[in-house]
Amino acid sequence: MQLAGSQAKAAVRSAAPRTLSGAPSWGRVLATTVSLWLGRRVARLRHPRLALFLTICMVVAAAAVVSVVRFTGTPARVASPGRPHPARPAWSLGAAGAVRAQAAAWVAGQLSSAETVGCDPLMCAALRAYGVDASRLLPVASGAAGAGVVVASPSAAGNAPVLLAGFGSGTSVVEVRTAPPGGSAAYRRAVQTDLAARRSAGAQLLRSGRILLGAQAAGQLRAGEVDTRLLIMLAMLASQHPWHVVAFGAASPGVPLAEAPFRQVTMSSPDAGDLTASLALVRAQRAPYQPAQVAIVRLPGGQVAQGQVALRIDFAAPSPPGLLSGGASG
Repeated sequence: MQLAGSQAKAAVRSAAPRTLSGAPSWGRVLATTVSLWLGRRVARLRHPRLALFLTICMVVAAAAVVSVVRFTGTPARVASPGRPHPARPAWSLGAAGAVRAQAAAWVAGQLSSAETVGCDPLMCAALRAYGVDASRLLPVASGAAGAGVVVASPSAAGNAPVLLAGFGSGTSVVEVRTAPPGGSAAYRRAVQTDLAARRSAGAQLLRSGRILLGAQAAGQLRAGEVDTRLLIMLAMLASQHPWHVVAFGAASPGVPLAEAPFRQVTMSSPDAGDLTASLALVRAQRAPYQPAQVAIVRLPGGQVAQGQVALRIDFAAPSPPGLLSGGASG
């Protein structure tokens, strides 16, 4: 495995930004830190799967080093939920209106802002009320051709076989669905492969000693219930210093965690001063590792320490399978 360590160092060195003569830049210092840390560990690894996981994290970190010194960076954000119109429009009336509001809030706050959305007239009105731009909406009546996802009743969304989120019950049900490239069967196989890869990567993080977790979060990590993008982000940040995971979150309602894992992590560091540098590093990521939102937040009482600040990272739905096995591209 000496070759893997040499390649890791070379990749980081080639990705590091060029600077003028004088004191080394923050980016170069960070690149060297990542390179040395990964070089020492990759050289000792006996498991090829672990070497692949760490190499992916190294490449992500190296790309971020280039970006963070070139751009001040503002996080990619999904649309922020707005407020329904106070005049009680038709889409908001009754039990069905409440379910539409739940679905619209989820799409506005959790779905990638790059997705086009198919919807019926009432659902489209609810989505617009919650901040989803009208240019992203396509009427279901036209077949929603070109829509990345469909937000509708189960019968209207039948041509999109993969469930991303579900709301309501009985006759008042709204589902968020998508039609994956390659078909449903290929997608299911990819999901199962990705679950196994997430379990393996989660076990490796637990053994590293650089990520501290409570019993619940450790069980979720071990079960493969954490998004691959979060796993890679955790490994990258842990190469700088240890972290304490406060909680994972942002599960997709109505979908098992094995198929739609947690896409949010809240984590604290022993040194609050490290949060600012880590925030810049995370913001500098590029797709598919660019979060939908990242911020320094204050923890409520009872979480780690009252008043303590933490880093919160959110990725948009859906979770892309295949990042650890090379089956997805950014």
